[in-house]
Amino acid sequence: MEQIENMLAGAGIKPTAIRIMVMREIIAYNHPFTLADMEGWLATVDKSTLFRTLTLFLERKLLHDVDNGSGSRIYCKCECASMHTSHIHFTCTLCGQTFCIKDIDTSIVPHPEGFVVKESSLVMKGLCPECAKREL
Repeated sequence: MEQIENMLAGAGIKPTAIRIMVMREIIAYNHPFTLADMEGWLATVDKSTLFRTLTLFLERKLLHDVDNGSGSRIYCKCECASMHTSHIHFTCTLCGQTFCIKDIDTSIVPHPEGFVVKESSLVMKGLCPECAKREL
């Protein structure tokens, strides 16, 4: 718990009981998730409190979000968020899971002359390793 409190404080966030509880769930799950997922994990916390907490974590760069085309915001907590580096996300078209692919840096993607890229988001779609095995 002290590690979570330090993480929040380091991001300039007051470590309240709810914020600590939310971050504990994020760390324990360690995969991209939706607000609906968080509601299921913390059923006693109302949706608006969860949304405000996740928005605060986004603003302070403890999380990043992914637009995978599903229409739902997907949140990710990974080393990439704290390092402020761009990377690829992979969404499985069979099971619907989204994965952070940390070892591919999107900064190598060329951009038009004169443009300055501050961040990028790249989502690949296909089959995750588990679904690919089932398809064979």
